[in-house]
Order: sequence, then structure tokens, then C-alpha cells
Amino acid sequence: MVAGMNFLAGVDEAGLGPILGPLVVGGVAMAGPEGTDPWQVLRQHASRHKHEKGKVRVADSKKVNQGPHGLRRLEETALVFWTAHCGELPVSLGAWLQQLDADLPALARCPWYEDLSLPLPLLADADWVQLQAELVARTLRQHEITLLDIAVRPVDVEEWNTLIADTDNKSRAHFHAYAEVLGRLLQRVPIGSGGHLVADRCGGRMHYGHDLRQLCPDARVEVRSEEPAASSYVLHRATGAVTVTFAERGEDRAFPTALASCFAKYLRELMVECLNRWFQARVPGLQPTAGYYTDGHRFLDDVGPHLQAAGLPRHRLVRVR
Repeated sequence: MVAGMNFLAGVDEAGLGPILGPLVVGGVAMAGPEGTDPWQVLRQHASRHKHEKGKVRVADSKKVNQGPHGLRRLEETALVFWTAHCGELPVSLGAWLQQLDADLPALARCPWYEDLSLPLPLLADADWVQLQAELVARTLRQHEITLLDIAVRPVDVEEWNTLIADTDNKSRAHFHAYAEVLGRLLQRVPIGSGGHLVADRCGGRMHYGHDLRQLCPDARVEVRSEEPAASSYVLHRATGAVTVTFAERGEDRAFPTALASCFAKYLRELMVECLNRWFQARVPGLQPTAGYYTDGHRFLDDVGPHLQAAGLPRHRLVRVR
């Protein structure tokens, strides 16, 4: 990447509210000519406001993952851009988690993650995904846009509960997961370039200056604004300045934030699928769950006897907050 290119990045999460399954933080970093709008550049291949035949949709993952075909559309978005970035489709969930540098031994403490051979794509057509990925990659090259990094970080229940125990604060536990992805993306800023990272707001928090100073001790952190809708900071480094904004509906403001949302949601869906399949193989007639409060407790009531008989510790399955 040559100096002078503009840095554009985004961070978002999926699964903060449920009581079951992981929290997943996604991050995407790109670089291209000043003023470049990836939604516009990729308009032949990616839609923003609605589903269009022959295109993937890059938007808030809750909008992409709607209706009976939602998971397939979400998968198409994630795997097209992953393949455009890496050159090939992952063959299974385990292979993808390896590529993501996930802590597989830690995940394997949960029996539902011992077998990660879930084949990918799960629902999408692999040939179509590969073709679309090639088209996306070619269009990005033609417009001198580089996908610098895609980071997807699962925080499973046991790790989340440990973070809660260490901080006694859900917001701080949440930001701990965010910080790892934020820090990784900020390391990818091309020397001499400016740019903008847009992160979806961490709950109701408005103040992030102290956390950014800890995350980037080499930077002077300038507070631009701290308002209910958005908090904005400039990180001044010897190599250049980058604006970091934490905003409500960040995925509506920036393409990489929307794409990060899709990656986070897709990985969470796959990991919850593993959890459901494991319990369904052991509890006849068990209905799957997405892990949210009401249905999550229904699921726990249904699997409770098996959980107790198998001697599985509750803190590996159920979040304390």
C-alpha cells in the first residue's frame, strides 16, 4: 500500500444481548483514494438498502439476516468478501476459525465446539460465491481499493463470564472485546495516510478517550465530540492522524462497519448452530434457539436434565449478564 491512500475501517458486534452463544466482534479495514465510497464502487455487486438478485447486501446484519432466506444472504455477503480478501473459501467452520486465529483449545472446552466440521458454505452456492468474490476483487483492484484486514473475534460464554467477573461491568467487558479488534485494525493504517474508523457504539457509553489512550499509548488523543448519537476522537501519531468515531447505527454510516456487522453475525450464527446441533443430538424433539432471554430460558429448561447428568458447568453455557 502506497503512502497517501485514505484509510477506512469499521467495527461492530453481534450477540451482546443473548444469554446463550458467543459475543462476536467483527472488524474490516480498507484503503483507497480519498473520497472513495465502497457502496458506490461496488454497486454492480453489492446492494445497500434492499436485497437485489445477483448481488450481496452490505448493511446492518439484522437487515441482511431477515426472512426465510436471511441466513443464506448473510452467508453470501460474508463469504464473498472473505474469499475476495483471502482468495479461497474456507471448507468448514473449523478451517475458518483457524484462519481467524481463534483460540480453538479454549473453545473445545465446550463439547458443542469439539467438532467444528460444519461444512461451508452452509446454504449458499459455492460456485456463485467464488464467482462473485472474483468480480468484487477485480472491481476493488480497478478502483485501487485494498481490503487490508478482516478480523472476526468470538468471545464465548466462559470467556465473557470471566470478563464480567474481572470487571464487574458489562460495558467494560464489552469494550475489552472491541479493543482487541480496534487495535488490530489501527495497526493497518498506511504510513502517511489519514482516515476514519467507525465503530458501532458500545451500549450507551459516550466516553472512550481513556480507553483509546490505553489502547494507543503512542498517540495523542484529541476529543472532538462526545454526544448521545456519536463520540469522535482523533488519534495523532507520528505516522499520521486517524479519526475514530463510536456512533449509534454505525453500520448505516460506513461500508466497512456494515460489512463487519455481517461477519460478526455470520460467525455467531454458525457457532449457535453448533450448539443447537449438539444438544438436539442428545435431547429428542428439542427445538433450536437463537439464545435470547425468553427462548434461551425455554431451551435451558429443556436441556437442564441432560446438562446436569453430563456434569457440564453452567458457566460454559449461560452468561451471568
